[in-house]
This record gives sequence, structure tokens and C-alpha cells, in this order.
Amino acid sequence: MIKKRTSVRMARLVRQWRQSGESQASFARHHQIPTWTFWYWCRKLAAEAKLTRDDVPAPTFVPVRMAADTPAPVIEIVLSGGERLHIRAEASADLVRAVMTALRARC
Repeated sequence: MIKKRTSVRMARLVRQWRQSGESQASFARHHQIPTWTFWYWCRKLAAEAKLTRDDVPAPTFVPVRMAADTPAPVIEIVLSGGERLHIRAEASADLVRAVMTALRARC
């Protein structure tokens, strides 16, 4: 129990020291902690934090957002006059036949 309390207390003090801008020795003296003890805890907690970061595996999957499906032409027919006819996958054969017949007809 005492060991756990000491660990929590030292972690709190190390966080305070990092925010204070003081040197380790000055902070330790100010809080009446032996300098070598404070140095030990700073190193120990830094090593534990590094191990925790290194133990976390990199994500295998990343989020993917699908763009809205835009209907794309499957076939493009270029007529002799330069007109382009785009036929989509959902177009029926009867519709394509009717359009081609209308385009071939002379006005």
C-alpha cells in the first residue's frame, strides 16, 4: 500500500516538475526530496511511459470514407458528326436501340 501511494505521489510530483520549468535539483529541494530519489523517479516514470507507448500496436485498419457513387459510362460511342453517346450499365438494350435509330434518322 505504501509503495502504491509513493508511486502515485511521485508521478504527481514529476508532472508538477515538468510544468514548473525548474531544474530537477531545485524542484527536489523545494519539495524536500533527495535529489537522487527524484532523479530516479523521473527516469522510472519516463521509461514506463515509453513502454506503454511502444506496447500499443499501430492500427491495422484506417477509417475509409467512400465517395458518393457517381454513375460512370460503361460504353462511349462517338458518332461520325462528333457527337458522343454515353451508355450506362443500367441502360436497357431497347433504349439504346431507340436512341441509335433516332440519331441515324435524318431530320
